[in-house]
Amino acid sequence: MELELILERELTSLRPVAGVITDVQVHQRESDGKWYINVRASWRGAAAYHVGHYDKKKLRLYSRVSSAIRHIILCYDHHALISINPSPLWNDPSRF
Repeated sequence: MELELILERELTSLRPVAGVITDVQVHQRESDGKWYINVRASWRGAAAYHVGHYDKKKLRLYSRVSSAIRHIILCYDHHALISINPSPLWNDPSRF
């Protein structure tokens, strides 16, 4: 599923005062096993977005799901449910 990009700076330093991240999902790509983050933000409506680099229109990728989760908690200050969606093609416990 192709989604629009939301730059990471909009989730951190440019987030509106009353803005909250309503939904976070971490997905694994089937092509290379890398992980990426999808979010829904209250100030952007109900649509989901891929998270891009801080100031570049490029998808932010992680080699391990734990790195993505750590980034969500520490940088986005999100302490609610995080959905993890691994690809069945990359069923290797060391990738977690």
